[in-house]
Amino acid sequence: MEPKYENIYDLIAKSFTDDLTEQEVILLNSWKMAEQSNLLEYNDYKAIWENSGRLALPNAVDLAGSLKSTRKKAGIDRTPTKLNIYLQVAAVLVLAVMLSALYNLYINPKAQINNEAIVYQEVKTTYGTQSRVELSDGTVVDLNSGSSLRFPTSFNNQKTRNVKLTGEGRFKVARNSAQPFVVDVNKIQVKVLGTTFNIDAYADNSEVVIALVEGKITLQQKTANGTADLLEMKPNQVATYQQSTNKLEWKSERDLDKYIAWTDGKIVFSNDPVNTVIHKLENWYNIDIQLSDRRLCRYRFTGTFINEPLEQVLSILNMTSKMSYTVIQAQKLPDNSFSKRKIILKSK
Repeated sequence: MEPKYENIYDLIAKSFTDDLTEQEVILLNSWKMAEQSNLLEYNDYKAIWENSGRLALPNAVDLAGSLKSTRKKAGIDRTPTKLNIYLQVAAVLVLAVMLSALYNLYINPKAQINNEAIVYQEVKTTYGTQSRVELSDGTVVDLNSGSSLRFPTSFNNQKTRNVKLTGEGRFKVARNSAQPFVVDVNKIQVKVLGTTFNIDAYADNSEVVIALVEGKITLQQKTANGTADLLEMKPNQVATYQQSTNKLEWKSERDLDKYIAWTDGKIVFSNDPVNTVIHKLENWYNIDIQLSDRRLCRYRFTGTFINEPLEQVLSILNMTSKMSYTVIQAQKLPDNSFSKRKIILKSK
């Protein structure tokens, strides 16, 4: 049975002006994730509220008519049972924002569009290595093995600082409240003002994992009309987005070391399933790992390795579990390149 959200519009309004309780946050996020239309409706209200603070309220306005017109243009068919006055006022103010934009575009001769071409740069990290990139705004990005980052050489004259990540990266974003920093990762993106976080978004992985170290970030889902907010994260929270099902889960963790330790040359496992172990080792050592015994999927592993050679890591895993391994060395291919080493894991 679908849960009832009797006071959802009160929660929406409260989320724009006050801090919600943990229970209210869970209820609001559950409502947003229940249906795509809910998520779009929430973001319509949020956009209206953010724009409403930029202009003064007109002297005489038809509140009900303006709200009805705004909801129709936004494609919101549902009629709310209860709507806070904050949203009614905001719905009117967005009309003033639209009129102001039209004035600047067609009447004000000083309004100009910057057509300066944006020049992009891409940095790729080869497998088995890590690299560090400092962007023009002072943001520092550490890239893990087999990762890449595409970014503009300059963020001047841009509303947002947009970059695209493939693989894994830890971001220390330079704060700029007037120009949010946005990281594009497949179906979702991460929007921040200034903070530290880690994103694991390798192309061959079914999920995207975001760990927030400090500050505050907003996870957004790409839609046909732009983006829709999914979750506002707080420090020490870890969010996992399943790309095939568009399912988002999050939790709080006291220690984020296993998510960010790679920047210090460490591989950290903390009660991790074998699939996570395989994912990390393949990217770190540029190898292929084949699981020949499905019984190994029941095992979980805990341990820290600091700049250890692959053979040492495999030996320790072998001694601390019922797992054995076989190494197949790299082979020379017809084009004179070499295949990756292959590791076959099986039960003892």
